[in-house]
Amino acid sequence: MTEEIEEEEREENKKKLAMLLVYWIEHNREHARDFKRWAEKAKGFGERGVYEAIMEAVKHTGEVNEYLLKAFELISNNQEQKE
Repeated sequence: MTEEIEEEEREENKKKLAMLLVYWIEHNREHARDFKRWAEKAKGFGERGVYEAIMEAVKHTGEVNEYLLKAFELISNNQEQKE
């Protein structure tokens, strides 16, 4: 009985994690859009270094999302294989 409950809890946590991964990816995309907008504003008022630093952050945000997407695909595939 306890093992069954533990398995159900693990599966629920996996589903929750999959949903969180989707949320985090979209949330990061929204931040990246804001970062780009403000980077352009900084460039417009002569802050080239600020622009470059923010655009570097945008690049890394994209890289983070690649890893989050990989995690999502892995957990989703694992769930599909169990069903």
